Amino acid sequence: VSVLVRSFMAHHQGMSLLALAYLLLDRPMQRRFASTRAFQAILLLLQERIPKATALFVHTAQLTQARAATLPAETPIRVYTQPNTPVPEVQMLSNGRYHVMVTHAGGGYSRWKDLSVTRWREDGTRDHWGSFCYLREVGGAVFWSTAYQPTLTRPLVYEAIFSEGRAEFRRQDAVANGEGSIESHTEIVVSPEDDIELRRVRLTNRSRQRREIELTSYAEVVLAPADADALHPAFSNLFVETEILADRHAILCSRRPRSQGEPTPWMLHLMAAHGAGSGAMSFETGGARFIGRTRDVAAPLAMVVPAILSGSEGSVLDPIVAIRQTLMLEPDQSVTVDIVTGMAETRVQALALIDKYQDRHLSDRVFELTWTHSQVVLRQLNASEVEAQLYARLASSVIHANAGLRAE
Repeated sequence: VSVLVRSFMAHHQGMSLLALAYLLLDRPMQRRFASTRAFQAILLLLQERIPKATALFVHTAQLTQARAATLPAETPIRVYTQPNTPVPEVQMLSNGRYHVMVTHAGGGYSRWKDLSVTRWREDGTRDHWGSFCYLREVGGAVFWSTAYQPTLTRPLVYEAIFSEGRAEFRRQDAVANGEGSIESHTEIVVSPEDDIELRRVRLTNRSRQRREIELTSYAEVVLAPADADALHPAFSNLFVETEILADRHAILCSRRPRSQGEPTPWMLHLMAAHGAGSGAMSFETGGARFIGRTRDVAAPLAMVVPAILSGSEGSVLDPIVAIRQTLMLEPDQSVTVDIVTGMAETRVQALALIDKYQDRHLSDRVFELTWTHSQVVLRQLNASEVEAQLYARLASSVIHANAGLRAE
């Protein structure tokens, strides 16, 4: 069945006319640009070839020179107690296909091969892009996040810990009546086996009363190359479809192909709670409903006016993934929540990953394998953990513009 759509965008007509002019009039617009001296100065950039892809793990068996002088003994861990620094510090996590960048304030991105999984823009002054987790005590008006971003709520205690193959956030926030606190410990790793990132949140009730905590995950969905999304994010969003799997506590996202041969990747987002009583889950995939009009991720409507998430799905205009669950914590009781985000080639593979990471033991295995995998990679690169932390500190000035290192 075909339908004739009697509408068009003006710039599409302009593109068609330019294409005809290119063919019939011997590239008039190209020659016009080439006649400008400012354009001639950078014309050689158009002749550069696309760099060839290189393997992640460089083979170093042929290195014959001995290592340089032994580096001084240092603890290969970076600990930050203040989220506000001149330049965001970053931690890079990867298995060679799935890549995660996390800043010490909690921002960052997720990428799979050459696709952006979540939306991110380079902005060292705000650092408010990434995958987040909101916390709120039921019945109270105050909410916060497991890291400093995106709510910017000042905790009683805050630590961001970057070790090899892992990022951790520890914070302690006062409860509503001021008697005690809620501790949160978040660990972020990328599985060496599957193309998933695992964010494990451990909440502990350090008060003398029973607490009912509402935990809400959030991330903007892209599933497209970063350059294409940066040029036209609204257009990119039109091709994303979402599907809620309430019985599996998960959300599936896919991108409709724009041509017959274009692959259709699938994104999965899962939440699994272990160790305490929990209420029913609710879901949201429409960003406008979650954020609200004239609001942002620092104070979204879904947190300011707490309620069960609407459960919208399908071809939404601004796709997100958000899952909310209520957790009941007795005094000094802890609960562990696993938030899994990942990518798969097909829907069947995505469903298999969702079923796999419902199991707490298989999630534990990810943390065990991550440390072993990181040690193997360091050995292949002929590098120590101290050197790896040095490279990570340098990466922060590569990813974010650092005015302190800019030439005069």
